[in-house]
Amino acid sequence: MKWLCMILILKIAPLFINGGIETGIQIEKSLQKKVINLTKQLLHCRDLIHVRKNRCRVTGDILVKEIHLVIRRLVPNSDSTLKKVSAIRSLYTDCNYVLQTGRYVSEVYPIWLKVGYRFIHIYCDMESGSHITNKTGWKTFQQRKNGKINFNRGWDDYVNGFGNPNEDYWAGLENTYLLTRQNEIGFSYGYRTTRPNLRIDLEGWDGFHAYVEYKPFSINPEENYSISGLGVRFGTAFHPDYRGSILPNDFSTFDHTSETSFFISNCPGPHNSGWWFFGCGYSNLNGIYQRPTDKMSKSDGIYWRHWTLINPNNTALKLASMKIQYYR
Repeated sequence: MKWLCMILILKIAPLFINGGIETGIQIEKSLQKKVINLTKQLLHCRDLIHVRKNRCRVTGDILVKEIHLVIRRLVPNSDSTLKKVSAIRSLYTDCNYVLQTGRYVSEVYPIWLKVGYRFIHIYCDMESGSHITNKTGWKTFQQRKNGKINFNRGWDDYVNGFGNPNEDYWAGLENTYLLTRQNEIGFSYGYRTTRPNLRIDLEGWDGFHAYVEYKPFSINPEENYSISGLGVRFGTAFHPDYRGSILPNDFSTFDHTSETSFFISNCPGPHNSGWWFFGCGYSNLNGIYQRPTDKMSKSDGIYWRHWTLINPNNTALKLASMKIQYYR
């Protein structure tokens, strides 16, 4: 009987073993088939995405060309308009990026604010080189050219901005602050926002020109947009033996001053403009625009303390501008 059982076991066992092996092979083949099908589906999706991406790019190029054609038909001398359309499409965040695309003309361009998530129009100075960076492409946030715009305004106007970027212009304290937050550099430990350099250009009615650059420059919106950092200075619009003409003070207007601010009569103050005043201030580039025959006025006009030290004629200022640029 025992021998009979053993014989039966020896005959039946291979059937179970073979069945198990066949089942395992079937599962493996089924999985391989599924993997192959999934791979084909993924490749198909990739091809679809590539095709749609190309279609979108082609459609975008066609639309831009159509816009250019419409502008050429409707707007005479439309080259500058076409440049601005291209700039909007490219979302330029810096004048230097505009420069890298072959646009070398100093004019107004739409600049995209990364933090504010919107455009503002800024005059890009593509001609003035930098002592610090040895490059051009400056974002101008303050400009005096012809006296057409009244700078005797209140706090809200100075925060939000006013004027014409092609002429007399103030970009606004908030916009200027956002412009100083455009450059984010990646490091091994994370990201850090670098501060830009500041350049101030001055030109008198006699043609005398001087400039000064500060490395770096920043303002603090939580403390009345005070200048919170002015580093090393370079240029010709200062005297090495004297303090700088622009100091880290709170910004003040006739309707908004900080509790710690005080102003001395017959000195630059908020009675006719907004500026970083304190005591008897050393500058006020937002003062009253003066005539060709005027001398620089400390109490009312566009004022720069060191001007009397570097320009023997002490003529009133015909041009003044403030602009920023990133080191990299």
